[in-house]
Amino acid sequence: MRFIKKIVLVVIVLLLVGFVFLKIIIPDEFKSQENPASNSPLDMFDKSAVIFYAITIYGTNGVPAEKLKHAAEVTAQWLDNNQDGQIDDKNLQKALIKNKAVVIMSQDGFSMLPMLQIMSKFSGHALQDLSAEETNNPSRRDASQEEIHHIIMNAGFQKMLPKTFSDQESDGSKLYKIWKYANDNGFYAYDDPTCDDACKTTEFVYLATAAYLDSQADLFSDEMRVKTRMELKEKLPGILELFESNAYIYPIHIWPDGNYKHAKNIKYFGLK
Repeated sequence: MRFIKKIVLVVIVLLLVGFVFLKIIIPDEFKSQENPASNSPLDMFDKSAVIFYAITIYGTNGVPAEKLKHAAEVTAQWLDNNQDGQIDDKNLQKALIKNKAVVIMSQDGFSMLPMLQIMSKFSGHALQDLSAEETNNPSRRDASQEEIHHIIMNAGFQKMLPKTFSDQESDGSKLYKIWKYANDNGFYAYDDPTCDDACKTTEFVYLATAAYLDSQADLFSDEMRVKTRMELKEKLPGILELFESNAYIYPIHIWPDGNYKHAKNIKYFGLK
């Protein structure tokens, strides 16, 4: 009995030390909030936005309300790219809902422990992180346009039409073959060793979209070497066929700027 009491005491001490340790190393924005967003499964998020019932964006208290709103409107513009107040592709909406597309926003990136907690709680969801510091910041490129395009691609188009949009060689997708051709012929190059072929395919289609819609701010580096719609037509005609296909609706009308006029398609939670 005395031995068991000692074990219990040791466990209690370790728990208390661990609690104090976590309180010290976890920033306040990742701790439980007094008033979390009512639709959030994790109480570290005190604000959120649901766009076309297809994508949910959760933000910590380190995310200014205007940054989350900007990201939500960028999302709406990707999904309603012709700006008529309706989602462009109903099948894409269904795919995003089925795959539980979620964007998680922090002030400037999630540390390991909060991310582990998020991954556990959001098991089965398609996740994409986004930094408020990189969102609608006049001193740098707006990362919300890219990260939200990634979640729409990964949880939407790729799941909906794998033979067209998959980033896996085994699927034999049109997009993968176009990326491979561009990569092998010097039209695209990405030398980040942490980015595999699937990652490069996703990066490639985003930059090809930027070239098609003339977002030169996204084409400043030498990663994508085909930088206009005319050059795409001349050197990578397959990507134009993919973008302009009538079998689905890809966003080819406007480049999102965070100014979406159909507010009814975005529902906010927890915003003051």
